[in-house]
Amino acid sequence: MQHLFETPAPTAVYVELGSGDVDARAEDTDRTVIDVDGEYADEVVVEQRGDQIVVLAPRERGGFFGNRDKLRVRVSLPTGSELATKLGSADVTATGRLGTAKIRTGSGDVRLTDIDDEAIIETGSGDIEIGSVGHELRVKSGSGDIEIDHLGGSGTIATASGDVQIATASGPIHVRSASGDLRIREAKNGVELNTASGDLYVDVAQRGRVTAKNVSGDIYVGVPDGTPVWTDITSVTGSVSSDLAGAGEPAPGQDYIELRAKTVSGDIRLERAR
Repeated sequence: MQHLFETPAPTAVYVELGSGDVDARAEDTDRTVIDVDGEYADEVVVEQRGDQIVVLAPRERGGFFGNRDKLRVRVSLPTGSELATKLGSADVTATGRLGTAKIRTGSGDVRLTDIDDEAIIETGSGDIEIGSVGHELRVKSGSGDIEIDHLGGSGTIATASGDVQIATASGPIHVRSASGDLRIREAKNGVELNTASGDLYVDVAQRGRVTAKNVSGDIYVGVPDGTPVWTDITSVTGSVSSDLAGAGEPAPGQDYIELRAKTVSGDIRLERAR
């Protein structure tokens, strides 16, 4: 079933359903089109409430319908709009440029292309892939790998298990996991990595405080040539090595790094960033 709404400016769409998938596309348009497909599509409420368009699947006494209510919701909405979801077990895919994203799903993968402002994601299980977030990012995940290309502001990521990789973090980033490898390709303004078991990598640390702590696993930090580094490094049973040349005290206004690295049974390696 198709539903059409005139939206000459960015709007907000909220989707609540049990199982299935949500596919959103932000584009240059002055209307929002929502298609709902599935055996019980005619029982789904789709309506505009003030500045928000809601898509609400019905519930039973035990919560959302089970597997029998698998629905596919396709949304076309103006660039810069907000997408919010509350899902039982459903994948979420959003292409184009959204203003904000607030995604909550019990289980399912989340794939977002481009978020102008903030992104808040909660998932029990499932992989998360994000192209770009302009400002703050908050992620809470039970299990699944997390991959982010670019983070323009601060970020907080907490996951029980799964690998985390961020290509570029422009703001301070804090990543915590019980198990899994954590990797920041380029940290421009400080990073904190904590895991019980897993390797920790910061390929290039440009400036600020870098904190890396684990119980078992190696720690690697790359530092640009000439950047002063203050270190507090401890490994109980592993080795500590460095090929950094001494850079002395930082000059006024010069970037420098405050590095704290601690592991119980892992190696710590500091290298000139390649």
